[in-house]
Amino acid sequence: MNIDFSGKTVLITGGASGAGMSIVKEFAKTGADVAFTFHHTLPDDLLKQLGDTRITAYHFDQGDLGQIDELISNVMKDYGHIDILVNNAGIYPAKSFQNMTESDYDEMMKINAKGVFFLSRAVSRVMEQGSIVNISSINATNPSVRLIHYGMSKAAIEMETRCLAYELGPRIRVNCIAPGLIYKEGQEKWIPGWTESYQERSALHRLVDPSEIGKAAVFFASDLASAVTGQILTVDCGVSLAPYFYNEVEDES
Repeated sequence: MNIDFSGKTVLITGGASGAGMSIVKEFAKTGADVAFTFHHTLPDDLLKQLGDTRITAYHFDQGDLGQIDELISNVMKDYGHIDILVNNAGIYPAKSFQNMTESDYDEMMKINAKGVFFLSRAVSRVMEQGSIVNISSINATNPSVRLIHYGMSKAAIEMETRCLAYELGPRIRVNCIAPGLIYKEGQEKWIPGWTESYQERSALHRLVDPSEIGKAAVFFASDLASAVTGQILTVDCGVSLAPYFYNEVEDES
């Protein structure tokens, strides 16, 4: 089935790089008008790379709740409506439990959980009928060393997904994507050993391609998922299926 979002406006947070940029590209392919946010810097040639005049970038700090109303106002002024929200923006700093400061914890929760909560509320107030797609992580349900505060923030997003799906239905569907390790150029040096370990343990023996997160987001927002709400879709190449124990002993004949 061809997915056509012509005449629809999608707001995507954190769309200037990585999976966020892929989400922007996948929605642009459907004919949607795309508004996306960036925090630090926007590459000079990014919009030219995207090659679409229906795409607009907005500077936005998700940790500053005071910027939410201005963002919504600007998008509504430029496009007139918001039909789809993709909560992709977040931070991923690793820190051990014993060395974590109150500031480390608060920053993670402020951006990854609190910011998503209040942006979703603001958008839901202007969205007549539509869809919200949240991005969590497999860390929401699977422990990982040095990422306890990250996992907690993403678990909060998954519970928010379920609660909002019930509260905002039938007007707005709310779903969530839980990615595994997403491929990023040079990450073999950034996180030594993770790539090899992940590929070995995953059922598909590879990392997640950023475009696969974009495609999952498009699916959730489309009529293909018209009866789907409050759900968490794991996109991890099957790493969460890895057995706890390996048994290489052959069956007895």
